[in-house]
Amino acid sequence: MLQNPGETRLLAISPHLDDAVLSLGAGLAQAARDGAKVLVHTVFAGTAPPPYSAAAERMHAVWGLSPEDDAPLHRRNEDIAALDGLGVAHRHGRFLDSIYRRLPDGRWLTDHVAGGQKLAMNQDSADGDDGLVAEIKADLETVIAEFAPTVIVTCAAIVDHPDNEAARDAALSAAREKNIPIRLWEDLPYSMFKPGKIELPPGFRLGSSEFHSATAEIWKRKVEAAECYSSQLAMLNGRNKNLFARLDEHARKNSPHGGYGETTWPVLLDEDPR
Repeated sequence: MLQNPGETRLLAISPHLDDAVLSLGAGLAQAARDGAKVLVHTVFAGTAPPPYSAAAERMHAVWGLSPEDDAPLHRRNEDIAALDGLGVAHRHGRFLDSIYRRLPDGRWLTDHVAGGQKLAMNQDSADGDDGLVAEIKADLETVIAEFAPTVIVTCAAIVDHPDNEAARDAALSAAREKNIPIRLWEDLPYSMFKPGKIELPPGFRLGSSEFHSATAEIWKRKVEAAECYSSQLAMLNGRNKNLFARLDEHARKNSPHGGYGETTWPVLLDEDPR
């Protein structure tokens, strides 16, 4: 993924705690091993005070946490362990996950769907997306000024999730203003469950997808890092759901040689003729 790793400063902008590792953990580990400086900044990692939405309370229970537990703190600690295992640095942003946010009219942005782990977004009222993207962008500008990345990677927002879209759009805008190359990763494992189309904001377009091969040893490090997110594995792995087998199968399906690896896309500006 990197032409000159020893001279690279790679900033990965992750919407949630676990997204970067699940989607690009092998690439991050390989970049760090090759000599790049790697920082994962997670946007929606802030702690929300109670009361919580029914959706948040349900997710806390699914994650195996009690009502007294600080769920975001628990998840940040998981993230630190995972990223330490990959040999990369971490930084946690202040914004609240969608399950903790309210709409301007006071309703919760996210509702719990009875009978399972599914969540539903209230789409009939605006969540102040433009304002949220602008706030995230301002925070990312501070991170960029301090870390001085030579390349940025973030999610493609293949899944229809407001957090992913807001983080991606803020990253795109900040990268363009600083003329920093930016790539998008495939939102794993969610894109395997519900494939979708990547729709970028005006002024941006996708380049051709690229598959980045990983050795078995690097892939093992990704899996070990993902296993640190025990709260999320309660949803993604277990009875009738083998997350790691599905990640292996997905990688081999996309690999030209049937091996391990991950997919990214370069982002081009509309005036770029490539």
